[in-house]
Amino acid sequence: MTLSSHAYRLLEAFEQPACPICRLTLDSVHHYLDSTIYEYVNKPATHEAVRAARGFCPTHAWHIQNHINASALGVAVLYEGVIRHMLNDMGRVGADGGKRQVTRAAAALQPKGPCPACTHQAIVEEHLLRNLLEHLEHDTFTGAFSRSAGICLPHLRQALELPGLIRAKAHLLAIQQDIWSRLQFDLSEFMRKYDYNSAHETMGVEADSPRRTIEQLSGSSGIR
Repeated sequence: MTLSSHAYRLLEAFEQPACPICRLTLDSVHHYLDSTIYEYVNKPATHEAVRAARGFCPTHAWHIQNHINASALGVAVLYEGVIRHMLNDMGRVGADGGKRQVTRAAAALQPKGPCPACTHQAIVEEHLLRNLLEHLEHDTFTGAFSRSAGICLPHLRQALELPGLIRAKAHLLAIQQDIWSRLQFDLSEFMRKYDYNSAHETMGVEADSPRRTIEQLSGSSGIR
């Protein structure tokens, strides 16, 4: 079985900490947002999508602010249009305005489309999860995944919701259960060594098991 380009990227991600789907998705979303701010900020389609969503969702808006050396001008150009169109759609509301004005303004504030970055993220996640499932018949791929941190609970749920691929899903669950069993053991060892009766024992791989557990059950920071 020939590995796809997505499968090769997954193989590389298996060697890194945390959920490989989170890692690759975050990387793709980062590049998408970076390109949007720097390269596509003057494209009408970009403006229409961002205006319809009433701006990016909180997660992706703060990603731009905190993780991208964003062009302040690019952000201003995008969001000036959002504010301008919201004000226009709301209409003028007087301080003593009645129900009709308030109702119109409330409706205008609602998004007319999804966050563009969320749409991009969903597409990337589906492609990666489908490639993960489809390549579990490949021994090298499966072996690397079995030694990895596994995928997080939110992405495991998403994988199981994809249509078809029942045998692959069962294989995925079996591997993930083994990974979680190792994690559970590490947590037990962490608790045992944390007790004063075992204070003389040095922490090993279990030292970061609480953090790894949060990553496993909630996904990586910034993905939701």
